[in-house]
Amino acid sequence: MGLTLTLTCICVAFRERGSEERSRKLKKKRMEKKDMIGNMPNDIIWNILSRLKFKEAVRTSVLSTKWRYQWTYFTGVLDFDPSLRTYLLRRKRVGLLKKCMVFVSEWEKSMVNLEKMLKLMKSPTMQGLRICMELGNPLKIDEWVKFGVKKDVKMFELDLSYNFTETFYEISQTIRNVLSSTTIFEMKSLCILRLVSVDVSDEVIEGILACCPSLQTLCVIESKLLVRVKVCGQGLRLKHLELVECRFLTNLDISAENLMTFKYIGDYERFNYESVPSLVEASFGGLYSSYLQSRMNTVDLYELLLQLDVLKLELLPIDFGTVEALPLISNVKQLEMQILHGCGAKLDRPVSLLSAFPSICVLKLKFIRYSVKPAEEQWKANLKDECPNLRELEVSGFRRDPSQIELVMSICEKAPNLNRIVVDPLSSYHAHRSPNVKARIREMRRDFTIWFADCLKPYLPPPIELIIL
Repeated sequence: MGLTLTLTCICVAFRERGSEERSRKLKKKRMEKKDMIGNMPNDIIWNILSRLKFKEAVRTSVLSTKWRYQWTYFTGVLDFDPSLRTYLLRRKRVGLLKKCMVFVSEWEKSMVNLEKMLKLMKSPTMQGLRICMELGNPLKIDEWVKFGVKKDVKMFELDLSYNFTETFYEISQTIRNVLSSTTIFEMKSLCILRLVSVDVSDEVIEGILACCPSLQTLCVIESKLLVRVKVCGQGLRLKHLELVECRFLTNLDISAENLMTFKYIGDYERFNYESVPSLVEASFGGLYSSYLQSRMNTVDLYELLLQLDVLKLELLPIDFGTVEALPLISNVKQLEMQILHGCGAKLDRPVSLLSAFPSICVLKLKFIRYSVKPAEEQWKANLKDECPNLRELEVSGFRRDPSQIELVMSICEKAPNLNRIVVDPLSSYHAHRSPNVKARIREMRRDFTIWFADCLKPYLPPPIELIIL
């Protein structure tokens, strides 16, 4: 009896010891799994962080103690963009004085945060730097350029455009964010340069083209210093060029063998397309677009249009009549027209332009409303030519306007192979905004857009699909 009891006690003890050991091993495994993130080698952590967006990388600081400052070794694109907060503040239902006070306070905080962030970054190189700051800061431009040079960035963007209330508009026009430092010439790896509301001179642009051998994209918007620009040079790799609202630009000479896309919005001045054999996409706006529409038959413009696959035109309120004797431009496969349109106003110009492009597969109509005055009589499209190759029609800024409905229905009747109509809630008026702002605007306006587009459904034949983005 005593022996049996002893053996039983021994067995129980062994079981308890085995249970404790299993429990200890299980706990150890759990701890190892729990701290797996903290035990990762730094190289792997930095590689993971650089695959994220910058804001997401910063948020990883809460994962563990080791990860607290790992984001400072981020090597992707440092994207500093508080513009969504400014957009939401503008829409907030509070007094104008309160809005302005908050705007100034937020601007000061953003400048402090940006300066701290740039000082904390420890990675030797970065893919890019993007700073989107309303009003900018003339005292910091050179500092931001030096940071880009130090990190050997491939993408450098300064968007200092003003989109807040009219209260500070006059002030914004007096602030001169000038990029005059030749330090930017040292960005030998630079592939993309985008400057918005940054004053840059002809000499600086020519220096950038000469000293940045990898540059493929150059975008300058609202510069007050550009006058005579020469885009040329031996071994120039430039593929994409944008010059928008540079109001004092009078001369432009382009000789770029690799240039594929060109965008110009502004007045009509002396342009010389000396050599652009690779150009396949062009976008024109302002008075220059009006000039081009009325002179497509001229030799230099006609030859330019004949090599394009994609053409984008901005139609101003002065472009209200038809254009006669247009040449046939059968190579263009995608046509986009941005139309400043008053409520119920005639759309004869877009109709007449369509006759010049019989081979388009994609047509984009981007309406921007500038007047709500009702029209005296209903407009009829009278679209005569068929669009046999048209597969997709995209419309933005659609408002259940009778003239817009008439144009869309007429196109449907003349396009036997049309597959779908895409309605975009985002108006072209906001096309220049930051990606996060555009996403929010689409989200906010989607329900209204669905209601606007519902009026098209009764008129669409079954094969045509109606899609709301």
